[in-house]
Amino acid sequence: MGPKPGQLFLIPTPVAEKGTLSGSLKEKLEVAFESGAGLLIEDEKPGRRRWLAWGLPRAAIDEFTPYNEHSRGELDAKILKGLSGGKDYFLMSDGGTPGFCDPGRSLIYDCQQAGIKVKMLSCDNSLLPAVALSGFTEGPFEFLGFPPKEKEERAKFFKSLYLKNHCQVFMDTPYRLQRVIEELGEASPENGRHRLHFLLMDINREEEESYWGTLKNLLNLKDLGKREFVLVVAPK
Repeated sequence: MGPKPGQLFLIPTPVAEKGTLSGSLKEKLEVAFESGAGLLIEDEKPGRRRWLAWGLPRAAIDEFTPYNEHSRGELDAKILKGLSGGKDYFLMSDGGTPGFCDPGRSLIYDCQQAGIKVKMLSCDNSLLPAVALSGFTEGPFEFLGFPPKEKEERAKFFKSLYLKNHCQVFMDTPYRLQRVIEELGEASPENGRHRLHFLLMDINREEEESYWGTLKNLLNLKDLGKREFVLVVAPK
């Protein structure tokens, strides 16, 4: 049996360079550096300024790996190999949440496809982490809110998911989780069974769990119980 795979952690940071970093996130980054995890930043100069302004170890700057549109092609295979070998990586964009219209999206997608766990660090919102962690953000996405409660309107809602070409996101009450998966199966055409879906449950809790893959395989998940969740449907 080989080593346990590492994880890719996404670091949401203040958009403004002078914004403050939460204490818990700062502590996690300090531990990441001390443990020898890979530190991926979008651009060196802004990344250094932010890191030092947050009071993080200056020595870590020498360990930064610029990950951007110019370098990602030559880095992806190396990073995936490191993750597969048990090394953790932390990805930080120039500001905001990695995965939205930035180079990290393709790395996130590749990790999900390879079965490597991707996790968002410290975020008070469930929608944005779910979309970012899906890797489906190459184009636009649409937030649909909750499905209708009325039976016929609800059926139309689920059927419409497979008529659109862009990424779609929705949520529902925790006790409807298993039913939602069944409704997706009932609504999808046969070729829709191979469309990718991302299900994120209990985000930022100890019991956080996710599923990334085809609807065909998603339908095999049983007895999920009552859990907070966000579901992302990939573009065609």
